Amino acid sequence: MEKEDKSQNQNNKGLVGWWRVWQQRLEKLAAGRKGLGGIAVASFLETTIIPIPIEILIAPIMAASRRRGVIVATVTLLGSVAGAVFLYLIAYGLSGELIQPIIETAGGQQEFQKVEQQFEEGGFWVVFAISIAPIPMQLAALAAGATTYPFWLFLVAIGISRALRYYGLWLLVLGFGVGIARLFEGKKPDRLEKAEKGDSV
Repeated sequence: MEKEDKSQNQNNKGLVGWWRVWQQRLEKLAAGRKGLGGIAVASFLETTIIPIPIEILIAPIMAASRRRGVIVATVTLLGSVAGAVFLYLIAYGLSGELIQPIIETAGGQQEFQKVEQQFEEGGFWVVFAISIAPIPMQLAALAAGATTYPFWLFLVAIGISRALRYYGLWLLVLGFGVGIARLFEGKKPDRLEKAEKGDSV
């Protein structure tokens, strides 16, 4: 039991380390000299192969320049939609064996089969719900392509839901500040934490 616990802890540390490394790389890319181009690339990568919420990267940029925030949201939206379309086309044009490595990276075969079944019941709302939530959406895009779900419906669902997500984040940053991005890391916004500490004193 102790050996299993130790190996599990090591695996968790490895995942945390991997997460931090890619988070730092995306942060540098988004804040680099290329500016908006870097944000678009980071959003594309977040949608396709790196399951790290882009919100924790773009929220500080939105907070630094409120006028630029809407532009950042738009560029992030375009990069994310491009990534989703890329995955859709890959799954649509390739066999299951060739996209298997992507499926394993995105969440595994069992999760993929669940999403496929959900698509048969109501594909549009599956894409919409997954796209607007702060969770990776690779499986939804892959399942849409693999089941030959109508491309235009997929594009509409992705576009509307991701627009609500990123422009909604911009409005939240305007109202509550950059700390709101902590919600996407499973944490409480700074202001809420400070308020709780103040109440307890």
